[in-house]
Amino acid sequence: MLKNTLFLLLLCSRFLTAQDTYHTGLDNLLQTTYSLPAPVQWTLPNTETATLAGSVNYGGTTASFTATGQPFTQARRRDVVQQTNPWDAGHLYPNTGAISAGDKCLIIFWLRSITPNAKVSIFAENNVTYFKEVFSTVNVGNEWKMFAVPFESQAAYAAGALNIGLHLAFMNQSIEIGGAACLNYKNTVFYTQLPVLLNNDTYPGQEPDAAWRADAQQSIEQIRQANLTVKVFDANGQPAPNVNVWAEMQQHEFKFGTAVISNKFNGGSAYDATYEQKLLDLDGLGHGFNEVVFENDLKWPGWEQHWYSSQAEIADDVQWLHDHGISIRGHNLAWPGWAYSPGDINANASPSYIKNRMRAHIEDILTYPGVGNEMTDWDVLNEITTNNDYANHFAGTPGYITGRELYPEIFKQADSLAPGPKLYLNDYVAIEQGDSPTNGIATWRSRIDELLAAGAPVEGLGFQGHFSASPTGIPRVKEIYDEFWNAYGLEAKVTEYDIDKLVPAQTQADYMRDILTITFAHPSMKGFLMWGFWDGAHWTHNAPIFNEDWSLKPGGEAFIDQVFNQWWTNAAGFTDNNGALEMRGFKGLYKITVDCSDGIGGGQEVRYVRLLNDTTLVFNNLCSVNTTELQAFFKLRVIPTVASDAVNVSWENAALPSDITLRVTDVPGKTVAEQKLPTTAGQYTFQSASWPAGTYFVSLEHAGRQQTVRVMIQR
Repeated sequence: MLKNTLFLLLLCSRFLTAQDTYHTGLDNLLQTTYSLPAPVQWTLPNTETATLAGSVNYGGTTASFTATGQPFTQARRRDVVQQTNPWDAGHLYPNTGAISAGDKCLIIFWLRSITPNAKVSIFAENNVTYFKEVFSTVNVGNEWKMFAVPFESQAAYAAGALNIGLHLAFMNQSIEIGGAACLNYKNTVFYTQLPVLLNNDTYPGQEPDAAWRADAQQSIEQIRQANLTVKVFDANGQPAPNVNVWAEMQQHEFKFGTAVISNKFNGGSAYDATYEQKLLDLDGLGHGFNEVVFENDLKWPGWEQHWYSSQAEIADDVQWLHDHGISIRGHNLAWPGWAYSPGDINANASPSYIKNRMRAHIEDILTYPGVGNEMTDWDVLNEITTNNDYANHFAGTPGYITGRELYPEIFKQADSLAPGPKLYLNDYVAIEQGDSPTNGIATWRSRIDELLAAGAPVEGLGFQGHFSASPTGIPRVKEIYDEFWNAYGLEAKVTEYDIDKLVPAQTQADYMRDILTITFAHPSMKGFLMWGFWDGAHWTHNAPIFNEDWSLKPGGEAFIDQVFNQWWTNAAGFTDNNGALEMRGFKGLYKITVDCSDGIGGGQEVRYVRLLNDTTLVFNNLCSVNTTELQAFFKLRVIPTVASDAVNVSWENAALPSDITLRVTDVPGKTVAEQKLPTTAGQYTFQSASWPAGTYFVSLEHAGRQQTVRVMIQR
């Protein structure tokens, strides 16, 4: 009994060691400001002296100094030079307290830099496998700031098994570090209670009056819109004036899409009715994605091993998507790293075996009925800037000096088997790492140059777009788009957009709006696809559109507003005396309705047209010769015909002998508003704020005559 008591006392004494002033103050700050309890454990020592004594520094030089005017007193300065990888210089701390799977931990660093535009990555990683429990790249300014990064441990770690620290070798820079700590709250809090402080609620170009915005708006008006002219002729071949014309946009020409998992829609093995419904209808008004990419199903191992669906099921999914007007990207034919290949493709396999297996796979998937040639475009090669296993393995063998001579062969084979789809090169090194001097843009350009010089039919560039906790500034994104467009003139898409969950929610929404805008505004861009849209099926559990309970995120609201409101055209009006109506709309698929039947005789015709360039539609022999009779009598006008809060009605015949009736009905014929007025009134305004969105008919009735005009209410 005494032995056990002494053991418990010794154990408790380890955690009852008096913490220093800094750690006490930090604990009090977190309790007061964020309503957190006291930590169950300090995963790093609870004194500045002990914490710094356990630090590990590599790459560059280190100097200790005393910090003044801060909550902490002991600090280190790390002077580093830019190296090939950011992790080639670092500052880290092995954990001194064991961590259990599921523990909720909070990393704290105080950082500043005398170097402009400094950048570091904050991480916690398994010191053997380098699995990251958390990883965020942040910008560091010239004033001391506290950074707080939470994580819920995915695994258990004995003391010394987890490294908590900083990667520093982004550029030549001097980073000052103080107040390092890690608080383990175990299960006394929910992960969402832990604060995130990355000082990243702004990004370059976020300002409402940022210079890039006006240029982007002008570009959008020039390259994403076109003129539509509708001409109507009556039964005698004469222009038909005062005819009601509706142009209702159905779908964008520009591709707005997402990655999908095949078995979650079209009756798949993990079918989710909400998932399927949201693909087609994001906003409750029938507006959905017009392009998707299979997240894993068409990758080499996923295709052969049927990770989610059989090949026949994938072909059926392709048909289902096409039946719903959704195009598909193919991702990907080759991802040249051992980790992304079938198990038999490894360093022990001969180059000839790998080449034959790859050629057979590419032929298999590109010739599979209903799949290979049904894609809009294919990512032929994925991430060749950083995945060099194939190239290194082939290098020095006959015909392969660098080993990368394999890549043009893959493109040429793809082109011969699937001549229809655009052939893309996809990588992450450009826009998502654009602010870092160690980005791989130069490497990617050299790979593109090699491919083109070898005659590879590269037709498009995929900019992935997995943005970090400090996303690339919008002006810099435009610079990168311009650089590749000016150098190669190739079409491009953002292919895998998402953003770090440690970015504040409103900042995520602002960035969604701005990255969409600068992408939509650029002449090289053909699409913007996110890498999943729902937290319940997203690789980082931070999809851009929906939370796991299907509630809409601020970023989702921004996406829907931009794509289906700001950049969406519904227009209506009357033909002029020449029988023509001109309008300008965003490029895409339209339903055009020409209607002579709203109380004035004649007929109605509906056509669907893709507005890709300035277009004229001619409707012949549609309206009766007497179609203008009632218009000449009443001269009824409804302004606007696409409205929200108010519908203004006017008429010009003031010589009628008795009162008139204005009536508004919905599509089923139910009266939603009615007003009797003297004929001398001439105008009336219906307040429509309470009317549900949809189509309504405004009628003017007098002495058995009726003229009707349609109006659309939008929300």
